[in-house]
Amino acid sequence: MRRIRILVGGINHESNSFNPIITGEDDFTVYAGDEILVNLNPGYSITGIVNTLREADAEIVPVLLARAVPNGLVSAAFYNRFKTEFIDRAAEAKNRDAIGGICLALHGSMKTEDLLCAEEDLCISLRKMFPDIPITAALDMHASITPGLLKTVDGFAGYKTAPHTDEAQTGSLAASMLIDALETKNAISISTVCRQIPMLVAGEKSESSAEPMASLLKECRRHEKEPGIKAVSLLMGYPWADCEYNTVTVLVSFYESAAPAVPATSAGYSNGQGCSVRQMADIAIRQKADTIAKNLAAQVWKQRRDFTFSTETYKTRAALEACYVYAENGERPVFLSDSGDNPTAGATGDSTDLLEAILQTIDRADKLPAPMLYSGFYDEAAAAACARAGEGAEPEITLGGNRDTVNGKKIPLKVKVKKIVRGYGSYKSDLVLVSYRNLLITITSKHIGFGDPDLLPALGIDAADYCLVAVKLGYLEPCFTKIAARAVMALTKGCSNEALEIIPYKKVRRPVFPLDPETDWKPD
Repeated sequence: MRRIRILVGGINHESNSFNPIITGEDDFTVYAGDEILVNLNPGYSITGIVNTLREADAEIVPVLLARAVPNGLVSAAFYNRFKTEFIDRAAEAKNRDAIGGICLALHGSMKTEDLLCAEEDLCISLRKMFPDIPITAALDMHASITPGLLKTVDGFAGYKTAPHTDEAQTGSLAASMLIDALETKNAISISTVCRQIPMLVAGEKSESSAEPMASLLKECRRHEKEPGIKAVSLLMGYPWADCEYNTVTVLVSFYESAAPAVPATSAGYSNGQGCSVRQMADIAIRQKADTIAKNLAAQVWKQRRDFTFSTETYKTRAALEACYVYAENGERPVFLSDSGDNPTAGATGDSTDLLEAILQTIDRADKLPAPMLYSGFYDEAAAAACARAGEGAEPEITLGGNRDTVNGKKIPLKVKVKKIVRGYGSYKSDLVLVSYRNLLITITSKHIGFGDPDLLPALGIDAADYCLVAVKLGYLEPCFTKIAARAVMALTKGCSNEALEIIPYKKVRRPVFPLDPETDWKPD
């Protein structure tokens, strides 16, 4: 039996409109062709896609995959080169033999210097090349859905965890949706209904283990078990993207008949009112999907004021004070999140709001029973200066304030270089560990995330050994949650500011909650 050929690939980036960095080619890791198949990471949705297609004995046709840490808008030049190569490779695959379907690993909130939605642009081009085959996509929970994306992709599956731990499972769901449709020999097709809710939710108010998200996501999973319903996704949008389509969205992907319906006049198939049994079943499933989307959207709206921070949260200096008290009372480790400058939410990683507060209280930090650990700063110049000086040297550097000059200052420090690691991770970043009095700071030469479970160990650091650990994150990643005696979040200044009401949005469609707290809305 001939194997179904499935084209796979994608691009994943969360683009922060308020971050001045232009995300370029050096910020992306790109895999071409078979490189995709040998670089499968459990944190990638492409991994679930590939493994599920392998289990189904499909012929996988890998095209192009690009990933970067969330950052500022993507370079138009880089994206255009990526898209050209992606489409060229897809055309070559099509010319070799027929493609049965396409499964994509996307984010859903990628923007370039000149495009509102890069995923939409890519999918429109793919749909022109492949007008008649099914396309499914795995999306990040913080995707924003545009009309063009909804029109060109048949089925969607979104993450159901924040922090994201189900990327591979989401890719598997997107792939199985496609396989089910193809293995029925065109008896069914995939469709999606959508409800968009005029509200924005700060990233750290959508933690999936906290209410109301926990119950809402449980409802999504329950509905996915219903006949005909394949994927129910609650997408929270991306609050640091200034975009008219940036809203909370409910998507319900379902199956309906693809083959021509039996004529209503055929004996035994008519309901007596001009509809075939197949048509009646399709109408029933579509109505069910629409009802699920409508009811779930209504429930989200009803609970809009229940989305709150699940972590103990204060303004910067109050948060630091609370952490000092906990650490001084013997709790270890106490984690302090520098939430306004979270690179994994698209911030620059060089805001100095929290660092300034620490330095103003450095005498108190000096009295802690173990050094305060701060991870960390994206500062290429500082990392290079420390690397040139070498381990054990005491160079004078400035830290921070290179990109985010609104919320960051160049802070002069004379530090001691404790450890240097060259070419860390897929982004080949240099890592540097420096000390200043009783403060340890990690510095990176590339814009990478500080929630990476391998970053601190690469520098010989075990966070569990420290009484107070500050990290540029919002909600803690699992590697920190499992060891934290206590977690406090600081509402620091930066490009991932959690106080949405004070962000200077210009393009977000109004009215929208909570920017307009009296917004009135009902799902149609």
